[in-house]
Amino acid sequence: MPPHVQPPDDAPAPRFLTVDARVPAPIRQLLEEADGCLNMAFVNGGTACARRAIEGILATERATGEDLDECFQKLKEKHPAVAPTLFQILSMLGDGDDPLPADALRALIATIKAVVFEVYVQGPERVERLMYVHQLVESLKRDSAPARRSASAR
Repeated sequence: MPPHVQPPDDAPAPRFLTVDARVPAPIRQLLEEADGCLNMAFVNGGTACARRAIEGILATERATGEDLDECFQKLKEKHPAVAPTLFQILSMLGDGDDPLPADALRALIATIKAVVFEVYVQGPERVERLMYVHQLVESLKRDSAPARRSASAR
């Protein structure tokens, strides 16, 4: 939402900000810890947890390389539906050893949550939707095959 537009106080947070149970537990726990640290203004711990979550994603997805950018490139190739901008932000904020300022840490955590939502929630849901539609179409083909034959026999 643009900064000049204030959401109502009772507006629900975007769905991706609540880490789904389908996200692997170690990554989910690190994101929860990063959030907790950020809420307590512990930017050192929050930054470390967020960066460890990135490492966890890369390890889980077997996106290895010589450096972080190469790892992100492999993750991009494996998950092309994830917006390239998210990887740019991860590269910009996720590398290094120094703690991030609170606003940058908030942006990094949100970006990681967006990536895991795309990889572990949206991706499988997309496959599930396509499989469901495919099965419906296949059943149409099976059901209409005899009807076509009898119509063409006339």
